Amino acid sequence: MFRKILALLLTGAMLAGCACVLAEETVYTPGATVTADPESPSGYTVTFVYVPEDETVTGVQVTGPFAHVDPAQPLAVENRFTPYEYAAGQYSSNMTGPSIAESTWGYTEAMVYDEAAGVWHLSFPITSGSYAYSYILTRADGTTETICDPANPSPALLNAEHSDIATGDLTHSIVYGYYDEEKQAGSPNLDFVLPSENYGELRYVEYTGVLSDHQDMGIYLPAGYDAEREEPYKVIYMSHGGGGNETDWFAMGHVDNIIANLGLDVIVVTLDHNSFGWDYAKIGENMINYVIPYMEANYNVSHEAKDRAFGGLSMGSMTTFHMFFEHADVFGYYGAFSGPDMSAVDPDAEGIHEPVFFFTVGTEDIASERIAANGEGQQIKYENFVAWLAEHPMDNVIDGGYVPGAHDWFVWSQSFYTFASEICFK
Repeated sequence: MFRKILALLLTGAMLAGCACVLAEETVYTPGATVTADPESPSGYTVTFVYVPEDETVTGVQVTGPFAHVDPAQPLAVENRFTPYEYAAGQYSSNMTGPSIAESTWGYTEAMVYDEAAGVWHLSFPITSGSYAYSYILTRADGTTETICDPANPSPALLNAEHSDIATGDLTHSIVYGYYDEEKQAGSPNLDFVLPSENYGELRYVEYTGVLSDHQDMGIYLPAGYDAEREEPYKVIYMSHGGGGNETDWFAMGHVDNIIANLGLDVIVVTLDHNSFGWDYAKIGENMINYVIPYMEANYNVSHEAKDRAFGGLSMGSMTTFHMFFEHADVFGYYGAFSGPDMSAVDPDAEGIHEPVFFFTVGTEDIASERIAANGEGQQIKYENFVAWLAEHPMDNVIDGGYVPGAHDWFVWSQSFYTFASEICFK
């Protein structure tokens, strides 16, 4: 963050033996910087500093999921707190309100311009977790533009040049907040998404698949990956949501950091399913006949279903339902976060009582009846699958319930953390 430092201004008079003059100077660090702050209600403060590239910028706003919800209060328009109003026990959410029509998305605040330094800056409290933020620029001609932070580019840009379909997260930079055991007591501790010293290697590759010979996937190899070791590695395959691509689970969900922080000897593979137009049959064919064989041919991975897992968020969650009910013998574990596809559900599907199936939804999730009425689109409501399970009990299905958050990365990262640490390969 910009920090106040004290500088001794040595003048000719000072050199002549006069008393030193103490002056205050402000030094700005471009980007987003988080520091411990005893005055902050969360124990930490984030400071954003944007250096404009030209003089046409007349206003800048920071926008991101920085609002909070109090779980002790009913979901309501009033149950929305700014970063300054944070209190222990609240959780961050990209959506706050009792319904889609009444809810507010994200949190936006105007930055302050320091004319002398020529920079825009803003500081406010931040809690534990990963926050995807953007800058909204207003120009002299009245037009606006949303960009990622030039001093802290979106991690989704890592593979943007090669991706077949661009993710909607190219304008999202990442800043990490930290957990304070006292000031954030009762709030989710999301420090498991923070960068880890135990980090392995993230790479993006092209492979031959159903659609072409240059389809994209992301691969995270755990620290110490050994291509020659006797015991092959287990693999978790993850599908993004609508509007995303193979970078999302790493750039926004930080599954690589999660695996590193957990110290798991597990490989994570992410796929681009937008390029399939969410044709579930083709996605299944691609996974079975191309993706898995590619991994088995190029990496030291197990060839057994019990050592494979498949999961996804939103549209990827719906994809997981299709994979489970249509290809139950391919993976030993399935994780569906934020949205079933009831059209895929079949009580007579072969093999569905063997693998473990885990599913979750956010407390303010559009995939829940708590936020979106159970009318049109009812096939994607969490509660409908819960009701179906009541009539068709399955011992191998685990209901992870409501996770603090909305249809957002807070929910999906927490869900993956549980899936990887408590469900997969257990």
